Amino acid sequence: MTCLRTVPAKRIPETRGVRQAPARQSGFTLIEMMIALTIGLLLLVAMSVVFVGTSTSRREMEISADVIETGRYALDSLNRELSQAGFYGTLMTPVGATNLPCSTLLSDWADSLTFHVVGWNTSTGAADADPSCITRKPGTDAIFIQRASTCFVGETAGGTSICPAEDNKNAYIQVSECGNDPSSTFLIKQGNSGLFNLQTNACDGVTTAPIRRIVRRIYFVSSANVLNYVEIRLDGVQPPVPVAENIEQMQIEYAIDTDSDGTADLFTSTPTAAQWPQAIGARVWLVSLSTSTSRNASTSSDLTIQMGDFTQVVPASTAAVQKRRVYSSYIPFVTPKARSES
Repeated sequence: MTCLRTVPAKRIPETRGVRQAPARQSGFTLIEMMIALTIGLLLLVAMSVVFVGTSTSRREMEISADVIETGRYALDSLNRELSQAGFYGTLMTPVGATNLPCSTLLSDWADSLTFHVVGWNTSTGAADADPSCITRKPGTDAIFIQRASTCFVGETAGGTSICPAEDNKNAYIQVSECGNDPSSTFLIKQGNSGLFNLQTNACDGVTTAPIRRIVRRIYFVSSANVLNYVEIRLDGVQPPVPVAENIEQMQIEYAIDTDSDGTADLFTSTPTAAQWPQAIGARVWLVSLSTSTSRNASTSSDLTIQMGDFTQVVPASTAAVQKRRVYSSYIPFVTPKARSES
């Protein structure tokens, strides 16, 4: 017979009536909150200062970039145009005594090839009167350029025409390349006249020499500070074509070759009538300006800009508003210079 042993249950201590200690609560005191808010405000102010400074610097950089881009583009455009002044294809000896840049008469054009450039100057004493076909900003120079198109009528590249066909709105020049050509050395006729019969150097009586459009343009700065050009055609003076905005000033001096050796003997902003055909280059100054207010442009004195024999004085009140940048370049008239050297 098996006896079972009874194990007494473990007694659990009685806790009734004993108070438990409350858990410790965490948080910020009023002083700690004030310190935290003060630090946060200081960080916010510092970040705001950095943001404003970065935005201002970026804005100033954008203003400077616009002024630089405008000036360079305007000067490059003038460089391309002026370097071609006096180009008439293979014509080596231009002739003519008529100096009427605004004329729309074919007879005047045919008698004006020696005047590849003509300028209107501004001086301290008195300024040249504007020609009848432009109105320039007071205190700025203007320049007339005459040349032939660099492409000839009917010229193609890759089977595609790259030069417009003749039209009766323009005049064209054809230069003989045949020494035995019975006609004249060159012809200047209205387009679609059917009178261009000079020959190439083949002298075969069949192949005609290239025909090129005559280009006559006047570059000037308008009162709205825009560099423009007007094109003069037989059907009239065309509306101004904007080249670059925010151009405040243009000044030009001309290199004159008085002894026909291809080297400039003097620079002048006021060539005589006899000296215009001797011009072989030009020194050009342009002033570009910003349209937005610049903090870095502030000044307490007048701004003086020297451009050759012309001095531009910008009052301090105006100079403190806009940024300005001056550009200068010497541009040779390639073909007239080569004629002088030959």
